[in-house]
Amino acid sequence: MELVSKPSFNVIGKKVSCTWDKLGIEMPEAWKEVILRKNEIKNRISPYILDVCLHVKNGEFTQLIGCEVSELADIPTGFDGKLIPEQKYVYTKHTGSVMEIATAFGEMIEWAKENNLTIDPEDFKIQFTPEENEAEGYDLYFKVL
Repeated sequence: MELVSKPSFNVIGKKVSCTWDKLGIEMPEAWKEVILRKNEIKNRISPYILDVCLHVKNGEFTQLIGCEVSELADIPTGFDGKLIPEQKYVYTKHTGSVMEIATAFGEMIEWAKENNLTIDPEDFKIQFTPEENEAEGYDLYFKVL
């Protein structure tokens, strides 16, 4: 694990806002839609599908499943675009199962505490998932203040 500064970037995709108990229903549907419609997203610059947890407020999660793009133009119907500003993150490469990603984020929180870093209380984090080969692993970022 390490502390990194990630430059700003743009994401276009499907936004999901719901409570924790609905995430298990809403998120798989958003993933399916983005995978089916990814060719509608113009100006893609990465072979990854991103899961960006924008924030958690009052028990409601707001997430954006999408693709990194060079500009926020030609946003397909039903999709949203978001500029993610340059920020500092705890970063790790997760090579285990997708089912173990929550554990990896927990380890990132512990690492941040051990290194006197403050994790964003609004739970801003990013998961880069390879489109073709999950064996490549997942790039995980957890915003620090």
